[in-house]
Amino acid sequence: MSLYVLTGHRCGKSLLALLVYAHNNGWQACRTRGGHVRFQKPGRPPVFTSSTPSDWRAYRNALAMLVRADKAIEVARG
Repeated sequence: MSLYVLTGHRCGKSLLALLVYAHNNGWQACRTRGGHVRFQKPGRPPVFTSSTPSDWRAYRNALAMLVRADKAIEVARG
C-alpha cells in the first residue's frame, strides 16, 4: 500500500513522519480493517499503532517499537 493511501484525512503529521521513517528503513505499512497501521518487515515481528493517536507519546512509542524490532534481530545474529 502506498504512502498516499495511508496519508488520507485521518493521518496526522506525526504518523506521516513515522511512515517515512519506516519506509526508509525497509518496513512496509498497511492499514488493518480496524483502522490501525501495521508495519511489516521480513524476519521481524509486526508492529501495530493507531492511525489517529490521541496521545503525544504514541508516535514516540511506535518509533521505539520499530527500532527495537530491528535491533533485536541484530543482537541475536551477533
